[in-house]
Amino acid sequence: MAWLRIMRESAARRELAVLKDQLLAGLGAYSPALQAAIDQHAAAVRDILGLTAGSAGPVELAAYARGVQDSAAERGWRIDGAGDDWVMVRLLATVSLSSSERRSGLHDLPRL
Repeated sequence: MAWLRIMRESAARRELAVLKDQLLAGLGAYSPALQAAIDQHAAAVRDILGLTAGSAGPVELAAYARGVQDSAAERGWRIDGAGDDWVMVRLLATVSLSSSERRSGLHDLPRL
């Protein structure tokens, strides 16, 4: 069933890439403070997924991002809303982890 795992990972990578594009389009001004917040959130997401799933691959990261978005949407949050609120930073951290999975750095987000 390796093909199923490959298909799930491919779909998760596409989902995270689309999310990254949406987040970057809605991002306001970039600052070093924002990058620091993204790094801190990335560490928290890694810890959360490491404790619950044992690893943070693209499938787990996509599921986590969906959960964050669903919870935030229930409170009225939209992806094209405010710039660097908690949800936006958390999602940026999650997509940064998905990008860094194939490389080893967390700084895959373009500097704006």
